[in-house]
Amino acid sequence: MLRWAPYPFVRIVLSFIAGIGLYFWLGAQLGQALWLLMAVFSAFVAAAILARKYKSAFATDVAGILALLTFVVLGYVTVHQRTELNQPDHIAHLKAAPSYYKGVVDDYVLQKPGYQSTVLEVEQVQVNGHWQQATGKVQLSVPHDSEKKYELRYGDVLLVKGSPQEVAPPLNPNQFDYKAYLGNKGIYHQHYLQPLQYQKIAADPPNLILYYSILLRRNLDAVLQERVGQKREYAIASALILGVKDELDNSIRQAYADTGTMHVLAVSGLHVGLIYGVLMFLFGRFTATARQRWFGTILVLAALWLYAFVTGLSPSVLRAVLMFSLVAIGMALRRRTVIYNTIAFAALALLYLNPYNLLEVGFQLSFLAVLGIVYLQPRLYGLLAVRSRPLDFLWALFTVALAAQLATFPLGIYYFHQFPVYFWLANILVVPLATWVLFSGVAALAFSWVPGLSWLLFQVHFWLIWLMNEFNLWLQRWPQAILSAIDITAGQTWLLYLIMLAFILFLALKRLRYLALAVGMVAILSGQEMWEQVQQRQQRQLVVYSVRGSTGIGLVQGQQALVLADSALLQKQQSYTFSVQPHLRQLGIAQPKQVPFVSPEAPAVSLPDGNQLLVWQGQRWLILSRPPKLQPKPGFAVDYLMLRQNVRLKPEQLQAYTFSKLVLDGSNAPWYRQRLHQQLDTLGIAYVDVAESGAFVLEL
Repeated sequence: MLRWAPYPFVRIVLSFIAGIGLYFWLGAQLGQALWLLMAVFSAFVAAAILARKYKSAFATDVAGILALLTFVVLGYVTVHQRTELNQPDHIAHLKAAPSYYKGVVDDYVLQKPGYQSTVLEVEQVQVNGHWQQATGKVQLSVPHDSEKKYELRYGDVLLVKGSPQEVAPPLNPNQFDYKAYLGNKGIYHQHYLQPLQYQKIAADPPNLILYYSILLRRNLDAVLQERVGQKREYAIASALILGVKDELDNSIRQAYADTGTMHVLAVSGLHVGLIYGVLMFLFGRFTATARQRWFGTILVLAALWLYAFVTGLSPSVLRAVLMFSLVAIGMALRRRTVIYNTIAFAALALLYLNPYNLLEVGFQLSFLAVLGIVYLQPRLYGLLAVRSRPLDFLWALFTVALAAQLATFPLGIYYFHQFPVYFWLANILVVPLATWVLFSGVAALAFSWVPGLSWLLFQVHFWLIWLMNEFNLWLQRWPQAILSAIDITAGQTWLLYLIMLAFILFLALKRLRYLALAVGMVAILSGQEMWEQVQQRQQRQLVVYSVRGSTGIGLVQGQQALVLADSALLQKQQSYTFSVQPHLRQLGIAQPKQVPFVSPEAPAVSLPDGNQLLVWQGQRWLILSRPPKLQPKPGFAVDYLMLRQNVRLKPEQLQAYTFSKLVLDGSNAPWYRQRLHQQLDTLGIAYVDVAESGAFVLEL
């Protein structure tokens, strides 16, 4: 029988999470719901008084249920209060677009190729010539082509000309929803600035502690860049020690992702846990008296929070530091710390400060990994008794990696659509290497002012990173190193976790009904997969994708697909991965074939004037990328006519063709599309602009 009594914070945080989920489901339909919170809390107080007076088990149960309901409503109220869009002076509620706006840089500045990205906290806007107070966050993109490392700094006050735009929704099926991603951070607008479109007018950091933390991190990053030397190794050092990933190369990033070791590059629970373990080993001897225990605990807490300060006080590090700080304090109090209560309290504190943390992938994965390590690792470790200390250490590392991977396995597949087959082998070597990389890097930075010693430490640091990189690249080349193109729904993700929970309950409680429940859910999941396979074999689609500056046409038949792409799309693999691949993966197509738009493999006929006639599955598409020089014969008709690459023609020429609808693809420039919109509307020609309305999907 499961006993809840020792885990009060687990019950509380689950109730609070239920309230957060209720808000995400209902929205602001209940308003601020303060009246509901007061009503439920008053009912709880009344029930608690009655339970204490009459010593009734029923009244005690009612009081407990009402207490949990209070936290449910508190979760709902907290989300409403933390949602910036609910503020009456938010820029989303302006009646007219502002001409200018003023705000302060309130986030890290991220380096991107050719530009830098940050967040501006709006303070004032100018509407119709009048300045007024306003709130809201704007994702800014600032061009960067100067020799300066950073164009902007945290705390810079900017005057910006123009009006920020609402973040656009995804334009292709199953594409990553960047609008929702930014919305979870309270950002609903973005602005791509030109060099003379903004001006720094002051410096007023909202948080001086964060300001100096970011400044220190930048200085240490500059030391790493100078002393490590090689760009690849420097990028790993900066990411692993300081959490700065601006210079990470896509190929090395992919290698770590494919081997299941990407977590070592994300400064979070692993790094803080390693530092905590070393600190406890060093200061764990101070246990004789209460004064010694608290002296050791204060040293541990100081070191942990100093590391958080050095890494820029990033949310992932703060999560881990808070959790380990609570564990350290619990040990100092000499109370039997229930780790699940500690984890739950840390989650409750973080969710109260920002309930949208619940939707953050990093938040979900980090807490699931910790829960997996806490519960599963000791049980996995106990399956095998190893007498050799080195082998026992390797077995412990293996069980830690396996426990974390099992706990995050369904969620990892849902978000990243892949599974690293050799994660167990990679983690056995990479985690110890990353440990030495971390400590050697910290030591090298600490003694960077000492000649000779600093050179030696940086050399050790460099070659450890080189070895770790080469091992990951080597392992990435192994056969079947990664299972990719796996697509599951949110419902199937929950089902996988329920199956795992049922198996755990069966093993823990030895009750056959849990095994039967797990087997039943496996049958349901298998039935869903088989039905999905049947549907996918029958599907036929012609899709014109919305890809900025490119042409991409998907021809889907069953579980096979041919993607017709122009040279711009073929050369930009990132555009294909972001815009096209998610839809094909959702359709169950693991290996679509990409071919040039004009090639023998494409089911298109090249016309004498350089245009194409696409004939596929009974569909005929006339695709114009050059001025048409051929007059259609009487009775010649096509299903669709598509314009690409800003083809020069007069809209009146289109009246010579017979077609049901005109399609403008993403290779056309904005000025061209806007001019053509007006002309097509005047002529009464029906059209679809995929750059505005999203991908055109034709079910056949």
